[in-house]
Amino acid sequence: MWQWLGGGAILAVSFYLSVSVSRMEGRRVRQTEGFFLLLCRIRAEIAAYRTPLDRILLRFENPALGECGFLAAARSEGFAGAMDLCRDRLLLDEEELRLLDAFGDRIGRGDCGEEVRLCDYTARELEKTMLRQKEEAPRRVRAARALAVTGGLMLLIFLL
Repeated sequence: MWQWLGGGAILAVSFYLSVSVSRMEGRRVRQTEGFFLLLCRIRAEIAAYRTPLDRILLRFENPALGECGFLAAARSEGFAGAMDLCRDRLLLDEEELRLLDAFGDRIGRGDCGEEVRLCDYTARELEKTMLRQKEEAPRRVRAARALAVTGGLMLLIFLL
């Protein structure tokens, strides 16, 4: 009887891990998309209206960036400060973090033309990453699911 309960628990944990990895990968892609949309909004507002960054951040909404606390932090601490505060909650890779850190360090320090070029460059690089993530996400999810379920089954066979 205990073997069946233990086996069921192992399988349940395996399936839970596979679902968790799938959700995390989806959140990762949505966060990257959120930053891309934020950069596009910043560029448009600066180019068209020369809107200050703090006012842009106040009006921008995105569920993925809101869930991780980035938008609230950005509204109070600025872009660079929010990157520092929310780093552990962002599911971005090192390349994306470096790109957004550089953006945060440089935004607001140049004239309108420099700001627009900075937004263009950062958005272009982030878009490349975002497209690559979207392409790789299904494969990564399948591999993680297969590893979790296979690992659970192997553990179950080993213990029985």
